[in-house]
Amino acid sequence: MSSTSMKTLAAGACLFAGILAGVTSNRALVELPAWERIGATGWADFTRAENHGIGAVFYLIIGFLALVLTLATALAFRLDRSSRRFLRFPAYASALLAIAYATITRAVLVPAAFRLRAAGSNVDALQQIFHRVEQWWGINDLLHVIAFGLSLWAFAEIASGSKQGTLTTGANSAHD
Repeated sequence: MSSTSMKTLAAGACLFAGILAGVTSNRALVELPAWERIGATGWADFTRAENHGIGAVFYLIIGFLALVLTLATALAFRLDRSSRRFLRFPAYASALLAIAYATITRAVLVPAAFRLRAAGSNVDALQQIFHRVEQWWGINDLLHVIAFGLSLWAFAEIASGSKQGTLTTGANSAHD
């Protein structure tokens, strides 16, 4: 794969992973503490409103593009025979974290949104859903931020322009 294509993929991964990390950081640092003060009913009302219209499409598109571009960047590193294996680490690690946060989203958070609808105004049910979602959001948000940092690192490796074909130490050289 050409260096330009790899840079484009990595830049896209950084862009969308960064947006995702920013959105989730806002949720973790600003919204969740506010919702804890407001209560589960206020959180449920907000979440139901947020998941209609542009909110439903926005989060889906950002999450999907962050995942796909992160995975594509890791694949591009894998197919680039000139890069040293240890310099592929950030792309691979970011891809693994992206798979992890996508799995959490699909397996835990999306079903919770459906349970939220079914719970109606049952305060006890809403409180249980909120606490479960709050715990998983914390994990997911951390994964988003770390994956973004790793995506930046992978982009820096590509953007540095160094073709890492061999590791040279003195008179010896070893291929990874």
